[in-house]
Amino acid sequence: MNKTAAADVVIFGGGIAGLWLLNRLRQSGISALLFESNALGGGQTHKSQGIIHGGMKYALQGVITREAQVMADMPAHWKLCLSGKGEMDLSAVPILSRQQYLWAPHKFTSKLTGFLASATLSSNVESVSKENYPSVFQHKEFKGEVFSLDEIVIDVPVLVREMVKANQDAVFRIEPLCDEELKLDAAGNLVSATVYQAGRAVEVTAQQFVFTAGAGNEVIIKKLKSNDVAMQRRPLHMVLVKTPFDYPLYAHCLGLGSRPRLTITTHHTADGHAIWYLGGALAEEGVNRDTEAQIQAARDELYTLFPWLDFSTAEFATFMIDRAEPKQKNGLKPESTFSKVIQNMIIAWPTKLALAPKLTDDIMCHLQKIKLQPTLCDTRELRAWPMPPLARPVWEDAFCKNES
Repeated sequence: MNKTAAADVVIFGGGIAGLWLLNRLRQSGISALLFESNALGGGQTHKSQGIIHGGMKYALQGVITREAQVMADMPAHWKLCLSGKGEMDLSAVPILSRQQYLWAPHKFTSKLTGFLASATLSSNVESVSKENYPSVFQHKEFKGEVFSLDEIVIDVPVLVREMVKANQDAVFRIEPLCDEELKLDAAGNLVSATVYQAGRAVEVTAQQFVFTAGAGNEVIIKKLKSNDVAMQRRPLHMVLVKTPFDYPLYAHCLGLGSRPRLTITTHHTADGHAIWYLGGALAEEGVNRDTEAQIQAARDELYTLFPWLDFSTAEFATFMIDRAEPKQKNGLKPESTFSKVIQNMIIAWPTKLALAPKLTDDIMCHLQKIKLQPTLCDTRELRAWPMPPLARPVWEDAFCKNES
């Protein structure tokens, strides 16, 4: 006889989107189970830089884009949660920086200065006096300008840990999901999904199935063979720098294009070493470079932007991120969250760490619309199954590989 389990909602994918949804569902009295085949947060979530974007980095040409508008409310939403007063109590999650800065190595153009000055009226941007510049820009050789943005930076590994803490009885590790184990009925509804772990199998049923597995969503997309949803990948070649100094920096460098020339966040390894995590145009353009060439490009960029710093003894590492997203015309970046309802399934991507609450709101609105009512939750056959491990920070993997 087949072993079975059931819940109102079953989620596949243990990144920020799946974990945020799991918390909200259980808070609202809806039973939910989450399945993950790797480490929790181990996909795109842990590889994010932890920036809760407010959208200003998407308005660097002096125009407020739709993408910027979608992001505008996110910092305030997250701040409530981080203070323990929002929909999620994230008060134990460290805030690494209460603002992300925007800097130019030279004086801003008059057009952008005017735009940023007008943006300060909405409190999204503030001009920074020289004495309040981040310490790395206090050097006499820095000739540029600095603005602060309403973009906090959080500790993502701790975020994942905190979101799992109250849900350990509902999060299970499985082997990678196979489309053959997804059973559809004649109407195209997902009747059940059979999950596996160490030779054991359980057939799981639910009223609604939600796929928030990033690249793993390809399994259900392949199964459905629907023209309504498709996935694209946009790679990044990120750089980590173990610096011989400790200048905490959380900043976007203004470039000539519509995206930051360089985005830097600062993190620390368990043994206390400072790490600069580099994204922005360097990471986007770096997909066409191998590791050695990308490291050299990063060195060149850092020497150009920070000529007063000595990077000669710095250690560099790179890795690829495969950003999995809903397919867009011409492969462009999605402007907002994405969720597609197909029968009793929802296929979703937040597209940005900061947008996970919005994606959950979208899904919760759908569940209210269909008037989903809580029913019996049966997890007896899953109680001996392990919980997935928490993903290790990427800087630990890069520079502390021989440590447990």
